[in-house]
Amino acid sequence: MFRENYMSALFSCEKMYVPVFDKERRHFYLFVLHIKKQVVEIWDSLAKSSGSSVDKRLPNMLAILDILFEDDIQQYYPYGWSFASFSVDRSPNVPQQTNGYDCGVYVIKFMLAPEEATQPDFVFDSDTERLDVVLRLLDGNVNSCRNELAAKAEAYFLRSSGTNDSLRIYVQNMDEETANKYSMLKGINANVNPALHQM
Repeated sequence: MFRENYMSALFSCEKMYVPVFDKERRHFYLFVLHIKKQVVEIWDSLAKSSGSSVDKRLPNMLAILDILFEDDIQQYYPYGWSFASFSVDRSPNVPQQTNGYDCGVYVIKFMLAPEEATQPDFVFDSDTERLDVVLRLLDGNVNSCRNELAAKAEAYFLRSSGTNDSLRIYVQNMDEETANKYSMLKGINANVNPALHQM
């Protein structure tokens, strides 16, 4: 059941993104596996301070992937093919965080826009990236509380300001800015939540 819902067939994958949480260091980083090249890249926004602990976890993670995909490997790959035999590459173009708390947001950005995030001129703005994550979560199709949250936000602003005009202007401006941002940066058309415009 898990595989059918969350993973496609291994032979059809070019890349696999594996977010990792280091509980001891309270730090997120990302393994990017290039299936056909048999290379795993380590994308770590705190690379200088976490090198050896990340490297220690990698062999275990690769061995687990060999177990998880055992049937696919036997069916579609030559004898001896394994994740454990992947070569390791520390990607030099991974942006580095300047604080101790943005690692999770970096990993999300790496997974959503890997080409953008690894450009030499990429600038990470924590507030903008956090807002992007929140907006995606709030306005996502799988968010069953989307309309309820919009109604609660409207009620809160009504109580605090006495009118919902400021909220309506704020939400409309936010949606236009978000749509512009998505269309420019992501190359997609953002669908603004119609429930927000009805406030």
